[in-house]
Amino acid sequence: MNDQNAAQLSGLAERRRLVEEERGLLDRALAKAADLMDTTPGHLVLDDAVREEARARLSMDSVREQHRPWLEANLLQAAARRSLRGRMAVRVTLGALSLLTVVAGGVYTGIAAKDAVVLPLYNREYVLFAITVGVLSVLLAVVAVVWKLPVRVVAQQAAARLGHAEDRLFLALRAEAESVLSSVLNERWALSKGEIAVLESLDAPILVELETVKSVPSTSLREVFDFIEEHRTSAIGISGTRGIGKTTLMRAVQSMDPANYIGVYLPVPVHYAAPEFFRTLFREVATSILKSNSEGMEYLARQNRVVRQGIELARFAVGGFFVLGGAVLISYARSAGSFPVKPMDVPGLLLILMGLGIMVVTALSSSVVHRAIRESLGPTYVQQDVSLAAQILQNLDYSATHQKLSKNVLAMKILTVEDQDQLELAERELTHPELVLKFRDFISTFVRTSPREIIIALDELDKMEDGEDALAFVNSIKDLLHIQGVHFLVSVSEDALHNFSLRGVPLRDVFDSSFDSIIPVQRFTIEESTHLLQSRVVGFPECLALFCHAMSGGVPRDLIRVARQCVGVRRVGEAAVPVDKVVWSILSRQAVLVCEALAAKMQQEQQRVPARFLEAVLDLKTVRDLASLTAAVDEVARRIRGCVQEDYPLAGNAAAYLSCLSTLGAYFGVSRTNEEWEREKALRVSPRVAESVAGALELIRFESDTAASVLDSLRAELGFPRQDFLPTGNQ
Repeated sequence: MNDQNAAQLSGLAERRRLVEEERGLLDRALAKAADLMDTTPGHLVLDDAVREEARARLSMDSVREQHRPWLEANLLQAAARRSLRGRMAVRVTLGALSLLTVVAGGVYTGIAAKDAVVLPLYNREYVLFAITVGVLSVLLAVVAVVWKLPVRVVAQQAAARLGHAEDRLFLALRAEAESVLSSVLNERWALSKGEIAVLESLDAPILVELETVKSVPSTSLREVFDFIEEHRTSAIGISGTRGIGKTTLMRAVQSMDPANYIGVYLPVPVHYAAPEFFRTLFREVATSILKSNSEGMEYLARQNRVVRQGIELARFAVGGFFVLGGAVLISYARSAGSFPVKPMDVPGLLLILMGLGIMVVTALSSSVVHRAIRESLGPTYVQQDVSLAAQILQNLDYSATHQKLSKNVLAMKILTVEDQDQLELAERELTHPELVLKFRDFISTFVRTSPREIIIALDELDKMEDGEDALAFVNSIKDLLHIQGVHFLVSVSEDALHNFSLRGVPLRDVFDSSFDSIIPVQRFTIEESTHLLQSRVVGFPECLALFCHAMSGGVPRDLIRVARQCVGVRRVGEAAVPVDKVVWSILSRQAVLVCEALAAKMQQEQQRVPARFLEAVLDLKTVRDLASLTAAVDEVARRIRGCVQEDYPLAGNAAAYLSCLSTLGAYFGVSRTNEEWEREKALRVSPRVAESVAGALELIRFESDTAASVLDSLRAELGFPRQDFLPTGNQ
């Protein structure tokens, strides 16, 4: 718990309680993660020492995005508890006053009965006294019940909100705990590996895409955030291939500094209408401002409840009725009899005190009074932000109707004359230009009063298949870009990045004129790929992690997929599988899939599939060892270049990709001991092979012949046979 959130808690006890709850959540998440990982590979044991080391590394900072809503829900529940305690004190006081009234009436009646032979029940003063005591008790009971209900509803809603937030936080903590446990176990596994490099992991439940595990390239993240910090406004395009981590990066940028920046994340629909999307964006910005502090969260919690002004007015009326009734009783007592102390004095005085107390407590708990006090003292920027955002939400969600009524009535016993004029005006829905103007005014007011700025992330734009749709979308939001105090992050295609990079050349488009910078998300380095896999799966050899990095080209999503396939190979076997066997299984399957996909694509586009290519594919399916597999893949690649590429340009990419597979098989498919793999790493051979093949995969998208040349140079350097392609047209 940071100091900013702790400062909103009233008292040391509440702070200690929250810290203890955080510790409890961390401990429960670690225990649950340990239960899920009880099938550790090989000789590894998830003992107390491993748990203690993992617990020392686990903290709430790793799940900041889920931790913040949980803290806000706790603040709301703490406020509800304080209200409940205050209302309970009022109810106890009302009950005590009611009991005191009854006791006082009984005592006074007993004294009167002692002085009289017969109890003077016929005396109207005593009858009125008894009636007053009964009515007073009933009213006190009613007030106590009415006082309880609204706060009880608020407390129940706060508890439900906290429960949902705690569930999300626990799931995030559990995933992070599994990641930390995997890292600790891998460190121990590295110290006790056997002679031959093998894959021991049978299970990898978190070897999937997760929001809770940090996997954003730090260089790209820092570059984006530094650009935002250096400018008062910015429009930044985030570019990269699918699966590279653009969404994760944008979410990470939003949560880096919540004290100074309010994050808004909104995926762009493939098909959209500009006014509707902009209205949704406007609403999300206002809602995010409210969610950024406890007062705004309280407003969101009560906005759909019944307006409280009616209840507050009823309480004022009850208090005033009590005061008036007490005054009437005392006045009546002063005009009757000659006793210095009258029977009506006690209940009358109690009624006045209770009435005044009800009115004071109602005033202190009234939102209207609170607002008036804050305005008289000068509202803080948080209260101004809440008021501004709340007003915008009302304008967006509701339509106002204004009525003017003028009425003249002349009534007599036998004749009534009435004249009435009524004017009703309903506000029309704002047009798109009016919404843009209103949004700019809203942001200008917000920035003027608040020290915070807004980061708006618009995702999924790069998934629009038609480039014209993407251009139209950027054109529709150009009026919003470069508003002071607002930073836009927009995911864009790689074509937009290339056009932006060529902005010095006479080749300009809407992306060049709209964005200040388009920052590419860098692919994973070998270190980042290795760290990701070690944090998600136990018993995964580093040499196999290099193989997965090369197969994926450094794309995080593909890296996880390839590693998951490797674990699948181990799951089929009865014992730990050597690395070369895992490599053979992955490469053979992938090579066959690529060849079958190429043949199916050619048939779909009514291209002739050469018989020599099909024969090579059949031979590829029959190989049972890695050496034969490498030779078979090279043969298929040669026949694709000699028989297919001239008639079908896409075949060149397939041939270059198969060359990548055969190169990986020739190097990583060799059985080596762990000591030999360490020596290869120390000499920078295995990292260079992985990086070279990953770079060749990147080059395939631009020029397959260049990628093939890079691979030939690498194979010559490693002493592998170079590919001898068949002449074009040889069938």
